[in-house]
Amino acid sequence: MDKIINILEPTFMHTTTKGIRIFSMKKNTILLAVCLCAISLFGQNGKKNTIGAHIAYGIGDYGYLPAEKGANSYNVKYYYSLALDYSRQLSKRLDLCSGVEYSYDNTTVTQSYTGQESDRNFRSNLTLITVPVQIKYHAGKFIYFNGGMFFNILSQTRETAEWFLPPNRTRNNNANLFLGLGLGIGLEHTFDSGIMVSLNPYARWNGIVERLQYVQAGVSLGIGYKF
Repeated sequence: MDKIINILEPTFMHTTTKGIRIFSMKKNTILLAVCLCAISLFGQNGKKNTIGAHIAYGIGDYGYLPAEKGANSYNVKYYYSLALDYSRQLSKRLDLCSGVEYSYDNTTVTQSYTGQESDRNFRSNLTLITVPVQIKYHAGKFIYFNGGMFFNILSQTRETAEWFLPPNRTRNNNANLFLGLGLGIGLEHTFDSGIMVSLNPYARWNGIVERLQYVQAGVSLGIGYKF
């Protein structure tokens, strides 16, 4: 009997050890598969943030409402802007978007006639610092609508401020804060890597509670990364 046990014991131990190894390998494989699935699901569900940047180019119209008789006139030949963007996915179709934008505006000012012979036209370049708060609605796989409020700081030199600030403002101020509204429609595509590109024509009406009005129309080209 002891001989039989001695003969069978190595075979039993080998079989048992092999079975434990196979079970352990299967267990590790299952755990690895579960982890990969969890990581994959987390990656899909966790990509709710987007950081990026965009450039924009457009035209604008600057002035006062109601128009003042004998006031200066302003012609914005073009403007361009650079921006850093951040958005957070709120639901399947809605994103909350913000960031900070710098805008440079090439403007020609025509002074009102004062009876003196002088050059009435001169350039005065405006700069805007803008913080947008927008909602983006994804209407389809590639198309979206966006709109919201814009908090603008109109900044320029004191000499320029003499021409652009309203009469009831202090003339030596070098910045003017005013609010705006904007709407746009865009195209957006996100690659498997998380890189996102977008094209967004838009219109903005700045100065909704001021006599100072600045209407913009332009198109922006953006790139971002979703994570």
